[in-house]
Amino acid sequence: MNSSSKETHSKSDEIWHLSQQLGISIWKNLLSLPESDDNHTPALINLERSIQFTFVVQSAERDGLKAQIFVSEKTNLISLCKYLPFLFKRYQIFLCADNLIQQRILAFSHDEMLQEDNQAKKNLSYLLEKAAQDNASDIHIESLSGTKQVRMRIDGKLKKVSLPEQIDERLFIKIKLHSRMDIAQKRAPQDGHFPFISSYGKHFDLRVSTVPGINGEKIVLRLLPATSVQFSMEEMGFSSRHIAIIKKCIRVKTGMILFTGPTGSGKTTSLYSILKELQSEALNILTIEDPVEYRLNGITQVEVNNLAGISFASALRSFLRQDPDVILVGEIRDTETAQIAARAAQTGHLVLSTLHSNNVFEAIHRLKNLGVKGDDIATSLKLLVSQRLVPRSCNCNMSPDCQLCSGKGVSGRIPILETLQISPVIKKMLSYEEALSDIEKISFSEGFVSMRDFGTKLVAENTHRINIFKDMIKVSS
Repeated sequence: MNSSSKETHSKSDEIWHLSQQLGISIWKNLLSLPESDDNHTPALINLERSIQFTFVVQSAERDGLKAQIFVSEKTNLISLCKYLPFLFKRYQIFLCADNLIQQRILAFSHDEMLQEDNQAKKNLSYLLEKAAQDNASDIHIESLSGTKQVRMRIDGKLKKVSLPEQIDERLFIKIKLHSRMDIAQKRAPQDGHFPFISSYGKHFDLRVSTVPGINGEKIVLRLLPATSVQFSMEEMGFSSRHIAIIKKCIRVKTGMILFTGPTGSGKTTSLYSILKELQSEALNILTIEDPVEYRLNGITQVEVNNLAGISFASALRSFLRQDPDVILVGEIRDTETAQIAARAAQTGHLVLSTLHSNNVFEAIHRLKNLGVKGDDIATSLKLLVSQRLVPRSCNCNMSPDCQLCSGKGVSGRIPILETLQISPVIKKMLSYEEALSDIEKISFSEGFVSMRDFGTKLVAENTHRINIFKDMIKVSS
């Protein structure tokens, strides 16, 4: 490759990275144009090799694809223009020196932000404000056959949302632009994020995820408060019994504490409440999360980044060289992470993490399936907590004027827990690889209270929760 060719490729890469940072769609060369999923763009077209150093910035409009095309002085325009009518309904060509292409793209990005679609902007603003007002954790925007649907997860349940104006593809483009995603990419999953401040001044970090479906894309936005965690175990609704058990186990800062349960059961939030309890200038606390859901002052938080080679396992290995006192691992997903976490707990560190299982005894079985030996489980594991969230009944008698529930009768959620402390007897049974059924029997004889029994006790103390709890039992039993 000659020096001029090398220079061209260097400039090409520079502009490509710039476009990614700006969140605009840019095709580095029409020779690599992806197959389209609409009628405006034919499948891959083989253009003459005489077309060099061509950049296409694309945006979608109601009347079809629009493109702003920035080409270098070396481009064969006659050859290029032969194909453009097949590719785009509307397009503009800008001929400029190589060193000016970058400036053109910057200007395009600015213009696009100034010419936002009012309807899409209005719908997005409405959705975010409503989600913030209703304390929704997630917004689902789905492509159905011939239409779009919006649902919000409120108090653990998805509820359909009606918008003041009909939504279409422009809302998807708007969200992608804000999230710095490729608006032209519809065939592969994408992840992004952007900040949001509600009308009443609450700050959120919105995590955005897209996946392709047979009817079109689906976008999910997760609302994460951008402020530091302010809640404690008491404020979250933990019982005094469970608080006492957890505080006793974290007092000696060694061993592993695992929270288990399905997705959306509040495991990570519970771990943050423990970090709040532990937070101190005297402790070096590190976390690896996917993603970081809450920002904690005085704590080193690392986010999983597969492209940069940062996984739970790799970060955990690095943490052990950082003189840690407490380590939080967002989730134990694989054998390597499980084994390193167990080893860290054995060598004088307090390790907090989550695991997917239905109850505390299944969590032990899950660790064994991940390749952790019985001896290692016995010497590292200190406490297992299984958790579910159930709606909290409001005392307003479903008054439509209620500030907390707006007449729904439900205000927030409370955790239902079961905790298993690893006693000397259970530790010995784990070392000897004894059957889980035998470990379960011993646990009950030592005072273990199952989630079902604990929930039944809550129902007896407060009967207006009985129907809600029955629904929870169906899921968790």
